[in-house]
Amino acid sequence: MDDQALLVLAIFVATAVLVLAFTSPLTGADRASRRKLRARIEALSRQVVEEERVSLARQTYLERLTPAERKLEQQPALAPIIKLLQQAGIDLPAYRLVALSLGAALFALLITPLFASSTAIVLGIIITVAVLPFGWLAYRKRNRLEEFEAQLPEGLAMLARTLRAGLPLSQALQIISQELTGPVGREFGIIFTEINYAVDMRTALMAMLERIPSISVMALSTAILIQRESGGNLAEAVDRLEKTIRERFHFQRHLKTLTAANMTAAKIVALLPLLMAMGMELISPGHLSPMLESAAGREVLWWTIGLVVVGFLWVRRMAKIKV
Repeated sequence: MDDQALLVLAIFVATAVLVLAFTSPLTGADRASRRKLRARIEALSRQVVEEERVSLARQTYLERLTPAERKLEQQPALAPIIKLLQQAGIDLPAYRLVALSLGAALFALLITPLFASSTAIVLGIIITVAVLPFGWLAYRKRNRLEEFEAQLPEGLAMLARTLRAGLPLSQALQIISQELTGPVGREFGIIFTEINYAVDMRTALMAMLERIPSISVMALSTAILIQRESGGNLAEAVDRLEKTIRERFHFQRHLKTLTAANMTAAKIVALLPLLMAMGMELISPGHLSPMLESAAGREVLWWTIGLVVVGFLWVRRMAKIKV
């Protein structure tokens, strides 16, 4: 690495440190509180595993598999993938997803060398193809969680009304599962089924918290468990929780609208060099050839791409605020 590259790297590191120094006082406390909340959710979710109880939905799912598939599905190495599939709401054996990823990587290994001679490019394409199924799964998980958060206030309002009408909690959950579609109706239906099959309420709620790692679900589970242990007006507690979650959801949407301009600016800035290069190449063919044919030009190009990607990710992280 020559002196010029070291200078560029030093400037980038210094700029990143300055930006972090100015933004950390604003985001440090919020980040610490989010870590505590996530740790609390994970601690509550692990209680189901520590008690060595298998949820009824999981047990029913395993019974549909063949003995060989069941043995593969119960391998400890597949546990994180199984959890991710449950959170994404996809009824797919984990071993099939792994097989799909390995098959795609093998196909890329056979096809990519036909049109790419660089080993780095071949490896990059193979890794990208192998990771794509898991990226799609994470995308589905995020969308399902957002859909659950958007639909939960309606489910809680219906739960409060049915409880005020004098119906027991189990029957109220059954009504919500029948009236609502989407993840809220499905999750409440799973709880109702598990309760009917002699699963205690705490285990059913903790299993739902593991499938839906949300602060709203944690608050709902806590309210129900406290009411069952010490008594109280559950309908009133659910009604207050519904209003709080609805206001939080509206605030999140408003915050997302305010930060949308920054995200759009980051995308435009990230794509601008590529669009300008393509435009110059179309207007004047061969304009970029001297840079691409020389070693120094290719090094500058790689540095530019790396800095653009890092800058985009940095702006995206600053604009993405969680509440």
